[in-house]
Amino acid sequence: MTRAALAPAATAGRGAPVPFVEYEAENGVTNGEIIGPDRRFGTLAAEASGRRAVKLTGVGGFVEITLARAANALTLRYALPDSADGKGLDGEIAVLADGVRLGELNLSSRYGWFYGAYPFSNDPKGGGAHHFYDEARLLLPRTLPAGTRVRFVVDHPDAAPWRVLDLADFELAHRLAPPPNALSVLAFGADPTGRRDSAAAFDAAIIAARAGGRTLWIDPGAYRIGRHLIVDRVSIAGAGPWYSVLHGAGVGLYAPQGGGHDIVLKDFAIFGEVMERNDHAHLAGVGGAMSDTTIANLWIQHEKNGLWFDGPMRHIVVRGLRLLDETADGLNFHRGVEDATVEDTFVRNSGDDGLASWSSPQPNERIVFRRNTVIAPVLANGIALYGGDGANVSLNLVADILTEGGGYHLGERFKATPFEGPIVFRDNIAVRADGTDPHWKTGVGAFWLYALDRPIDGADIRVDGLDIIDSHAEPILLKGAVSGVRLRRVRVDGAAQPDR
Repeated sequence: MTRAALAPAATAGRGAPVPFVEYEAENGVTNGEIIGPDRRFGTLAAEASGRRAVKLTGVGGFVEITLARAANALTLRYALPDSADGKGLDGEIAVLADGVRLGELNLSSRYGWFYGAYPFSNDPKGGGAHHFYDEARLLLPRTLPAGTRVRFVVDHPDAAPWRVLDLADFELAHRLAPPPNALSVLAFGADPTGRRDSAAAFDAAIIAARAGGRTLWIDPGAYRIGRHLIVDRVSIAGAGPWYSVLHGAGVGLYAPQGGGHDIVLKDFAIFGEVMERNDHAHLAGVGGAMSDTTIANLWIQHEKNGLWFDGPMRHIVVRGLRLLDETADGLNFHRGVEDATVEDTFVRNSGDDGLASWSSPQPNERIVFRRNTVIAPVLANGIALYGGDGANVSLNLVADILTEGGGYHLGERFKATPFEGPIVFRDNIAVRADGTDPHWKTGVGAFWLYALDRPIDGADIRVDGLDIIDSHAEPILLKGAVSGVRLRRVRVDGAAQPDR
C-alpha cells in the first residue's frame, strides 16, 4: 500500500481521500524486469509513479500483489509499445485471484505516445516520444477478501511484444440507488448497451428534468454520446462512476453559450476518445461557464481536458473527482472565475497542468485548491496559478513532475493578469516534484515563481508549511523580478543537482 509510491504515513493529511488502495507493481512479486528509478525525459521509468515500474516480456510474465483490503474493482496503469505508424497496438493481460482466472484487461497504446515539439503529434517521425501510460479498469465478478493474491499475467501472445505495469488501484465499488422522484433516462429511449447513440434521448430527458424540477437519473449502463450535451438549471446523477458511464467521441457536458447556473453533476463517468493534443478542439468532459454549480464524484478519462471552464462565472464546487489520462489539463479555470473550489480530487497522467487557474484576460478571484492529489503530469505543473486576485492552495499532494514545470507554480505568463490580494500556500507536499526544462537546460523548482510577462510584486504571497521530498533539482525557484514572498515551515528532505 502506497500513496505517491511512499508509505501512507509520509503523506498523511495531504492529498485527496481516495476510495482505492494503491499497489506499486515494483513492490509486488514478479518475474519481470524492474525499470528505474530514472528521471530522464523519454524514458518509461520517468513517467511512472515513483519513477519505477515493471516490464514484462513474453508469455508468462507476471506481477502479483496481495490485497490489504477487500476489493471488487481495479484500475491498472500500464504502457504498451506504439505501432510503426503511430496508431497504437492492442493487447491483454489476465487477472487471476489465488490462481483462478477472473477475466482480462484490454490494453492499448492508442491513447498514448506523443511525438515532436508542443503541441505534439501522433507521428513517430517527430521523435521525442513521451506520454506512454494509460489506465484500464475492470469490475470484478466477485468481491475479493483481504489477503487475496492477485496476479496480472500475460497468458497468451498478442501484438504487443512487451508491457510495462506501473501500479494497480483496488477498491470496493458501490452501486448507488436513484434519488427520490428521479426521472430515468431510459424513459426517453436512452440505450444502456451503447449500441445506439443516446444523445437525443439525453437532450429530451434533460429538458424534462429541468421543467419538472426533478433529478435526471442515469441508470446503470454504458451510454454512447457522440457530441456535447447542454446542461443548465438541472441536476444529473448516476449509480456511481463504475456503473453509469457516458462514452464516445466528442462526449462532454457543457453549459449553454452565455453560461449556465444551478447545475449539479454527480456519480457517473465520462470516457472520451481523444488520442491527440489539439488546442483548437473543444473536448472536455465538462466545460463552459457554470455558476452556482456542484460537480461531485465524476470519473473523467481520455478527454482533452477533464474540465475546462471559461468565465465569467462564480460559485462552483468541484469535489471528489478522478481525472485520468487527459491530453491537456486536468482542470482549468479560465478568465473571470470567482469563488471556485476544487477539493478531494485525484488527477493522474494529465497532458498539461493537473489543476490550473488562468486569469486571462479577466482575473480569477478567490480560487481554492484543497486536499487534491496530482500524480505524473507529462507536461507542465501539478498545481498552477497564472495571475489572479486571491487564492488558497492547501493540503495538496503533488508528485512525479516530468518536464517544463514543477510541483506548485505561480506564473506571470500567458498574458495573465497581475497577482493581487493574499495568495496562500498552506501545508502542501511535493514528492519528486522537480521538473526539467529542455530550453533552459536546468531544473525547475518543486515550488517556483516565474515573472516572465511582468514582475510579481503586487500580492502578499505566503507559503506556510511545505514539505519537499526527493528533489533532484532546485527545491524552490524564483525566476525574474519577484517580491512579496514569505516562506515559513518549509522542509526539504533530499535535494541534489545531478548531471542532466
